[in-house]
Amino acid sequence: MNYFTNEYNKRRFTEILEELVCVKKLDLKNALSLMSRAMSDKRNQRNAVPLAAQNIYSALLNGQEFSNALKVCPYIDFDVVYISFTCFAERCGCLERVLQFLKNKCVRKNENLSTIAGAAVYPVFVIMLAVGAGILLYYYSAATQAAATSDFNIILLTAFSFLFSFCAVMILILKKILGTNKLYEAFLAMGFLIKGGECIANAVTAAVNILGFETREGRLFAQAGEKLSYGLSLRESFSLNTPNQRLRRQLEEAFFYAENSGGENDVFEKIALWLNARDEKRRAICMKLIEPIFISGTGIFLLIFLVNLVLPMFSEGTFFL
Repeated sequence: MNYFTNEYNKRRFTEILEELVCVKKLDLKNALSLMSRAMSDKRNQRNAVPLAAQNIYSALLNGQEFSNALKVCPYIDFDVVYISFTCFAERCGCLERVLQFLKNKCVRKNENLSTIAGAAVYPVFVIMLAVGAGILLYYYSAATQAAATSDFNIILLTAFSFLFSFCAVMILILKKILGTNKLYEAFLAMGFLIKGGECIANAVTAAVNILGFETREGRLFAQAGEKLSYGLSLRESFSLNTPNQRLRRQLEEAFFYAENSGGENDVFEKIALWLNARDEKRRAICMKLIEPIFISGTGIFLLIFLVNLVLPMFSEGTFFL
């Protein structure tokens, strides 16, 4: 099962379970039993969602915990963060709130993927046109000029090397700006867990799982959790060495408020909301700049062909860009 299929199945499973538990007010076992009944429809016999529901329902009947059943489910790969939240729901008895949070998290991730896919439509179209035009110029020039084949190949390699590098850089930038902000998700998760009665140490562990321990932010949260265990304050534990002065100032103000007003339950959600507002501004700017940037990039790609293949037709020799 590929990543996108698994994410889709996990989101559908969570959405259906959340509706049955939170809206229809069914208990967990009855909700899973109802979801698994879709197996009677031949069209759903290979659908991962009812298969997973049936597998988890059987595990619950055998006395397993919900979180343990999710770990060993063979039809949907539930990540560590998802399972840790279900463990929290089992300890605190807040399954409805946890399912709502997980559903919203899955929906946000899907919306980000849809945004990236939508933003890629125009660039892909422009790049395909540019590549087609470039190949036509290459073959037309090769047929009408007497230059060595190796010279034409060098021009072709130069143009496509530039286009490949340009596209690779732009893909990374689009993924960074339009993709899921894990720092936002980490602070939001911490705020949710602490508000629900979870200790800060476990909330920090959940944030590290979201960020990944190998990332700079993940290591920062892991270090913060260690400092908190030594009795340091929130602000001291999450002290940031970052060139982003505005982010540092916002975090310091939020932690100062938490320490002096007893608002530790709100501080992480406030930081998450600020990060989300900042990202929305970046996304809006990025969406406006996509078209001119890709037009410029593909224009340079075509310019390499024009300068090195077309213009020499009107002069005595060929020069290379």
